Amino acid sequence: MPVLHSAIHKIDKKPDGTPAVLSLGRSEQVESEALDELMSHFNESYNATAGKGWGFFHAESGAHPLSGWLKTYLAGGSDFLTFSVVAVEHLTRLMEESNLTVGGHALFCHYRQGMTDYLVIALVQETEALTMTEELDLMRVRRLDLDHIRLAARINLSEWKNNPASKQYVSYLKSKTGRKAGDYFRDFIGCQEGVDGPGETRTLLKAFSDFVESE
Repeated sequence: MPVLHSAIHKIDKKPDGTPAVLSLGRSEQVESEALDELMSHFNESYNATAGKGWGFFHAESGAHPLSGWLKTYLAGGSDFLTFSVVAVEHLTRLMEESNLTVGGHALFCHYRQGMTDYLVIALVQETEALTMTEELDLMRVRRLDLDHIRLAARINLSEWKNNPASKQYVSYLKSKTGRKAGDYFRDFIGCQEGVDGPGETRTLLKAFSDFVESE
């Protein structure tokens, strides 16, 4: 799973109405085993998380500009860091309007799996963990909490480019703490729901039930 480009920024935002503080990464993340491990762990956690939505981009507009910035980057009109900075600044503005959310590390990663290119955008929180020092003393450390990702989207760039009629090249995590808590993130991605997962499951189950009865 080669990582082609990645950047991480930090948004310090508390759900008490205080202004968000954005700290920008000054460069892309360098290729390393740690970065590969980060994305491997992220994908494992993302794939295992239930409650995803599937959809496609709204038409590019002032309300939904991300797809336009993404097109510019993919066409070579901007580098990845510039794309991520413009995008995270927009995300921060949307977070300012939502008192239901907290900040975190904004992860942007363009990677390739097989013949398919993907873009991941996620807001990753920090959590505390325990480790041992060389003197065998316990010590608390901060780490990225990749086991409990709440806001994330994964865009199949290859499908978006090669199959414009598709309505499921964007997947995103649905909020488990109420729809409004995640609405601003879906607005940031500019995604509209294209596949009714529960509805399709019900249709499949009914078709199976009808088949069993007929047999």
